[in-house]
Amino acid sequence: MDVYLSSFRAALITGLFAVFATTTATAKTHPSYLTDSYCNSLVEQFVDSGMRSLGKYVNENFKPQYKGGIRNTINFLNQRAEWLGECDAYWADTASTRVFFDEKNTKAIFDAMQALAKELQMVREGVEYPDETGANNPRPFIKSRYDTLAQLVDQHHTRMLMKKQFQ
Repeated sequence: MDVYLSSFRAALITGLFAVFATTTATAKTHPSYLTDSYCNSLVEQFVDSGMRSLGKYVNENFKPQYKGGIRNTINFLNQRAEWLGECDAYWADTASTRVFFDEKNTKAIFDAMQALAKELQMVREGVEYPDETGANNPRPFIKSRYDTLAQLVDQHHTRMLMKKQFQ
């Protein structure tokens, strides 16, 4: 009986080690600061004050001749995309959800952020955007990119408000 029990224990321990080795080999590690609370506040900040600030810049303060403001806005977009991307990966791995509701919306918002940053970088590098009079006027192009991003973020915000209302 002892022989059967010890071989059963050995098999069980071997099996547990195999399962543990498999799960740790495929498990992704995330920085310790990534928590649901941190990611929720980051998304909330971007959707609320971040987009409001970005909108004020694009609609009121954007001037192509001021490269510093353009650089700061590009850095803001890239930094937020990086931070939100970390949270997206964290939630995709730990909560089976995405930072902007689902994969399709998350990708669309990240793409819109990248498109706005790229357009701003082109203005910063001196690419000309002639209007119908021939004058350099990148404002409509920048505004169009911002409007796309704002519409997508607003749809996400509305979806989240609806979700909270019915909880």
